[in-house]
Amino acid sequence: MSKYWLKKIGLMLVTFSLAISCSMQGQDRTKNQLEELQGEILVWLEMSTESNPNLEDPHKIVFEDSLEEFKELYPRIKVFVKYFARGESIELFESQAKRGAGPDILLVYSNYPIVQLIKNKNLRAIDEFEINLSQFSDEIIKQVRYRDKIYGLPIYLSTQVLCYNKEHIKTTPKTLAELIEQARQGHSVGLVSGLGETFWGAGIFGGSLFDDSGRLAMNVNGGWARWMRWLKEAQNEPNFILSNKKEVLRRSFIQGKLAYLVCSTDVIPDFVEAMGKDRLGVTMLPTQGNQPATPLVNVGVSFFNRDSSPNQTQIALKLANFLSNREQQEQTQAAIPIIPSNKNVRFNQKLFPLRSTLHEQSKNAVSISLDERENLAVIVQEGNSVYKKVLEGEISPEEAVARLSQTFNRQLEEQKK
Repeated sequence: MSKYWLKKIGLMLVTFSLAISCSMQGQDRTKNQLEELQGEILVWLEMSTESNPNLEDPHKIVFEDSLEEFKELYPRIKVFVKYFARGESIELFESQAKRGAGPDILLVYSNYPIVQLIKNKNLRAIDEFEINLSQFSDEIIKQVRYRDKIYGLPIYLSTQVLCYNKEHIKTTPKTLAELIEQARQGHSVGLVSGLGETFWGAGIFGGSLFDDSGRLAMNVNGGWARWMRWLKEAQNEPNFILSNKKEVLRRSFIQGKLAYLVCSTDVIPDFVEAMGKDRLGVTMLPTQGNQPATPLVNVGVSFFNRDSSPNQTQIALKLANFLSNREQQEQTQAAIPIIPSNKNVRFNQKLFPLRSTLHEQSKNAVSISLDERENLAVIVQEGNSVYKKVLEGEISPEEAVARLSQTFNRQLEEQKK
């Protein structure tokens, strides 16, 4: 063999040896990084529904499975979890944060109380290099951004769909008119009343909440007034039930007393557990003309305690990033029907038709930023009040919209002073 080829082979062997050495060193560094990350954190997790946190909630079971996988990756990390019914953790977090205590992660739905925690400087803003923003849509990031700073990591989404009982329904309605017709034929329809719960129908008539300047736009195009008039007329139809008693409507649906219920997607795992897959059906909310329904989208978010130590914060961010990665969210979606926050999640639509429906409905869902939620809180209480007055015939839909717009925009101006 010539000297040229001997040198060539020798060079290849050296290169190959170096590659193996670098690879092993890289694996050692990764292993060392995993071993070096150690400590304890506390997570407060609100159930996605208002169910009892002591029950075997499907979301709780899946979360604990994910937590076990996380602990396998980071065996020197201890994660303690305390569960809360929905809406019960924020006030307690605020009181504990005043004395530098509380959990390292607060996993809840983003809403107005979160804005108050930010204003009180209880929550830590996230540097954008600490998370992979590209895995979320801009609309979802809106829900964790307040005054140009990001305060949380989206984990899961929730919106509204039309649930139905397969034992009673063979053909689902595509339009509002078809929904009314089925009610007249004896198929009972349940709908939770209230500003937020019925927001989905305003978009069908061209209604929206805010304009580009942040002012209330309920009186634009007359969409909200037409939608409230439709609701007022619909409640007079046989078998059409419009009520603010959410839990009563849910029990009636589970018991088969209601054929249809406009429901939040986060209760679907509970419905599957109570009714079985053979009885529960899920379809898109009805439309009118070419205008789709526009339900609000809520986001389950991991927020971070400002008083956590640097090491606890690092661990908390690591866990939140783990829960939001594509692999974990695909596993969660395979276990229970949810809407993942990670836009890169993929699934077989033919094998998972229910999940496909949730995904399609979320495309038309309206995302409200934390800034907008702060403004929306101004009108929620009065909004529910005027809704009730419209449905009882005390005031007209047009008068209700004018009253809400005046109240909101006046208070918005006062906030700016």
